[in-house]
Amino acid sequence: MLLRRTFLFLSQCRNLERLFRDNQIGSRTRARFIAGETRREALDATCRLNREGFRVTLDYLGEEVVALEQAEETVREYAGLIENIAGENLDAGLSIKLSHLGVRIDREQAFEHLLQVLQTARKHNQFVRVDMEGSDLCETTLELVRRAHAKYDNVGTVIQAYLRSASEDVDRLTREGISVRLVKGAYMENVEAAFQDNEEVILSFMRLAETLLREGRRPGIATHDENLIEFACDMAFIFGLTENEFEFQMLYGIRRDLQKILLDKGYRVRVYLPYGKDWYGYFMRRLAERPGNLLFLLRHLRE
Repeated sequence: MLLRRTFLFLSQCRNLERLFRDNQIGSRTRARFIAGETRREALDATCRLNREGFRVTLDYLGEEVVALEQAEETVREYAGLIENIAGENLDAGLSIKLSHLGVRIDREQAFEHLLQVLQTARKHNQFVRVDMEGSDLCETTLELVRRAHAKYDNVGTVIQAYLRSASEDVDRLTREGISVRLVKGAYMENVEAAFQDNEEVILSFMRLAETLLREGRRPGIATHDENLIEFACDMAFIFGLTENEFEFQMLYGIRRDLQKILLDKGYRVRVYLPYGKDWYGYFMRRLAERPGNLLFLLRHLRE
């Protein structure tokens, strides 16, 4: 837990970010978790994954824009990405953060930005997942997703199992027919907002996964934990779900072996594929999640 919190703290350290950006170590290690800094690199990676049988969710990295002009650039990037996905006949959806759309600057303008993305995506039968960020944005995210879902049904969101509010949120989203991706959670949270003990987080994840697999609308079970994956497979079997009624979602560059095993067993597997220049925060959160990711970095440091 201490190591995880250290990396989450470092994810906000701009001096360390500059160090990683300006040396070859940063370039080599980020390539494990990031498809590239350009849209073209992300589309090429998507094509490769599709050929292997994987579905993809593309995430144009960026958080906490400080001007609406930046948020508008984000909308334009997603519009271009949607057109490229359709034009190249790729099997991919989108993942988007409200802070990237300017929600901390102007909540209603950010909502309009979200609707613009959804409208463009619906023209091409593409799905948009609104990512969950820190707990301070949880209520806002859920409210705007519900409002957007009333207009466009090609939108879903994410629930973080470590948040104490997760069970209530899943129940409401399930009743309203909104698709949920279930994750453990990747931000630094205090004890009032989130479970701090890993065993509590795992138990919460299992309870929520059971609810989503029993009652949810095409849930995404997003984990690399083999025990949780086995639990999800058992629950899906008990509830009589086919492989097309839910999917496993896993991060680009993490547990590729497990991704392939699940695919070979006939399960739907979607790879969360991030790209863009604003990769540092995402990169550090991946190091915080699993010791194996840190070992990967240390091996490169010795080279």
